[in-house]
Amino acid sequence: MSTAILQKLNADHKSIAKVLYCLRAQIKGYDDPEVEPNIGQIMDILDYICTVPERWHHPVEDIVFTRLLEKNPPHPEQIRAVVAEHAELEQLTQELKTAFERVAMDIAVPVSLLYHTATLYLSRQMLHLEAEESVLFPMAEDYLDEDDWLDIEEAAQQVLESLDDNAEREYDNLRDAIIHFTDAD
Repeated sequence: MSTAILQKLNADHKSIAKVLYCLRAQIKGYDDPEVEPNIGQIMDILDYICTVPERWHHPVEDIVFTRLLEKNPPHPEQIRAVVAEHAELEQLTQELKTAFERVAMDIAVPVSLLYHTATLYLSRQMLHLEAEESVLFPMAEDYLDEDDWLDIEEAAQQVLESLDDNAEREYDNLRDAIIHFTDAD
């Protein structure tokens, strides 16, 4: 990764992937009687995913991908599809969170539906991360020049400034707690 923005986005992907793997470990409990899912842990994971990618990560990616589209790269439909996926994934995350909130309130939710929905969600998230890392980030490196990156960094700074130090620390701590909770199991 040649720019600070791409380095940050790549680091975010690593963190998000770790959190998604933790969700996968918890979801396994709905299909494996040997594993006891922890609904509190699942809710923490969904809180992290609903907040960090949606408020700070995706808006910065959208800035990069919008600028990339202005350069007339090959396969612009793939870039537009990934950008559209941000909204779709945010909607799916909210739906999954709502389903698990029902579980947390002891409202009946069919376990097979919960497991199937969560498994599909995880697959879509991981495919999304892979498409960005293997196709779009390298394309951005190839097509965007230094002036583009300066403009992107300026626009991204406005998004990232909405993340105050306390919120950043809180979500970093939440991510670490999620990852360490699963490591302790």
